[in-house]
Amino acid sequence: MLSQTVALLIARCIGDHGREARFPFLDENVVSFLQSVPMSDKVDFNLPRGEGEKLLLRDVARLLGCAASSRLPKRAIQFGSRIAKLEGSSKELASDICDRLQHKP
Repeated sequence: MLSQTVALLIARCIGDHGREARFPFLDENVVSFLQSVPMSDKVDFNLPRGEGEKLLLRDVARLLGCAASSRLPKRAIQFGSRIAKLEGSSKELASDICDRLQHKP
């Protein structure tokens, strides 16, 4: 399965930097289940942003008592973590090569 190969490569790269990668949504059972669910149960673009996408995750979050979180707009992980702002740079772009991660001889 291609997603497993990609996940393994990413996990190795992350592991080389002393971190552990986890990809719960790439689990074969999760992927198979989500493929069997009709699109209309996963997304409703008639609803406002922060409500209409990721409906299943939002429903589970509400059931687990995370009602406030379930209404937040989704963000890509690299922007959702807000790591660039924590490091003091708000002008970094996703396409930039990070000087802090460059290998220096």
